[in-house]
Amino acid sequence: MENNMSNQIRTQRLRCNMTQEKLAEALHVTAQAVSKWENGASYPDISLLPELSAALGVTVDELFASSFDTHLRRIERMLENEPHLPAESYDYAERQLKEGCLETEHRGKCLTMLAELNNHRAQMYRDYAAEYAKQALELEPEKHDNHAAFCEAAGGVFMDWCITNHTKIIDYYKEYVKKQPHDRAGYLWLMDNLIADGRLEEAREALEKMREVKETYHYLLYKGWILRYANGWDAADACWDQMVADYPDDWHVWFSRADTYAKRAQYDKAIADYQKSAMLQEKPRYTDCYDSIAQLCILQGNYTAAADAYRQVVKILREEWDMQEGETVLGYLQNIAQLEAK
Repeated sequence: MENNMSNQIRTQRLRCNMTQEKLAEALHVTAQAVSKWENGASYPDISLLPELSAALGVTVDELFASSFDTHLRRIERMLENEPHLPAESYDYAERQLKEGCLETEHRGKCLTMLAELNNHRAQMYRDYAAEYAKQALELEPEKHDNHAAFCEAAGGVFMDWCITNHTKIIDYYKEYVKKQPHDRAGYLWLMDNLIADGRLEEAREALEKMREVKETYHYLLYKGWILRYANGWDAADACWDQMVADYPDDWHVWFSRADTYAKRAQYDKAIADYQKSAMLQEKPRYTDCYDSIAQLCILQGNYTAAADAYRQVVKILREEWDMQEGETVLGYLQNIAQLEAK
């Protein structure tokens, strides 16, 4: 409890833009006393708590709040288990993360989680928008705006180049790799968007620069995608088969090739590679392989196999990630029940 109070005193003092000396002056104690409180070497006399809470603009209860690491874990669980965050949960998470940004130690983590929090909220509103658009389509099925609203909310495809090109993202990552030339991930994100926009020559240049940093299976993976758009699937397959031959024990390789099969409706081949990928993963495993298998089985009309795949997802969540309950697990259980009903 004392350590939590130490963290709270420091966090709330920084939030108020107060020095230790200024807080000490307000409480008629020494700056050394405040320093000891924040370092956990001692803690305020109970008679000082009302004045301390007033000086920091918090309640006495808030001074005994959970440690910051506890707040981070709680927010992570919220994002994992609650697809639609209530307003009070969002406000709590945003407040904690913004306060965490005031400290150098937590700033990077908090900025990442603020981005995730707002992406989470954006997805929630897209879900709402999709439902409203579907209701609008029931009333006015031929109205263009209704179809456009539903497609945008559900992440559908627009063929209009002017609204679907990735120029802004590409420009950002081009500058990023100039500043961070040894970060392979920057080249991967750059190539994803270049290939999506058909800018293959630029993608080839980025691929070779990434190879200079370190050659991994990604080189053959992205070389295959460039070949796919330049020369067709057969040329790409030769590259991806070589990738699997060169890196047979890497689960990412089998997962990546499975994705290529899924994207052209070769579902049996995709399922086989996803299964191989799941087998190679070390625990705790990601659930993407079985999630993908379930979706492909549904497309094939094999609801029994799809339900079995979702059972594997639930098993992994419970046994390997200790997620016994929550919206995520419940959602998969509902999927299983719906498939069993079919």
